[in-house]
Amino acid sequence: MCDPLAVLQRLTFVAAAVLLGGCYHPVKNLSDSLDAELIARKTEASGNVSYSVPANPIIPDATVKLTPNIHFTLEEMLIGLAVYYYVDPLSPNWKGELKRLSDDTFSIALRSKRIRSTGGDGEAIRSFRRNAEQIVRAGGFAGYDVVAYSEGIESELIGAYRVAEGTIRVLRAPKEAITPRDAGFSR
Repeated sequence: MCDPLAVLQRLTFVAAAVLLGGCYHPVKNLSDSLDAELIARKTEASGNVSYSVPANPIIPDATVKLTPNIHFTLEEMLIGLAVYYYVDPLSPNWKGELKRLSDDTFSIALRSKRIRSTGGDGEAIRSFRRNAEQIVRAGGFAGYDVVAYSEGIESELIGAYRVAEGTIRVLRAPKEAITPRDAGFSR
């Protein structure tokens, strides 16, 4: 279940975190770092000296003013965008993958949003059944039997997500028995 869009999202999130995190440079000699402009030195009127690392911020100090009282810095907007991208509130809670194993057997694998890894007990089986019923309706079958079903939580480097997988066997609709009246017979 390797979704190319999910991989692209993860890579973009990691790249944004690295770029927003700044660079780490071990200071061996303070004057070397000042000369390389890795550290900025500031002396106040009182004589206090302060240093800032990195010397030049990666994100410029800019704000967007929406109204006279509401404004956002560029840093706040980028963090909000990264959180929105990671959480994706408009995507469905469960993504499914369907495989036909044979003429009457189907495999259903479901994966929840990462942000919803806890809570939602009973949600997976309802989603599994909705998918099974959709298969039955679309194929014109009489019903289905659940052959196997399991739920769990899978962990990754960043967060965890719920998974559910199962196998169903569809039931063929019985052929209608021909009654004497349908066949043109009369009593």
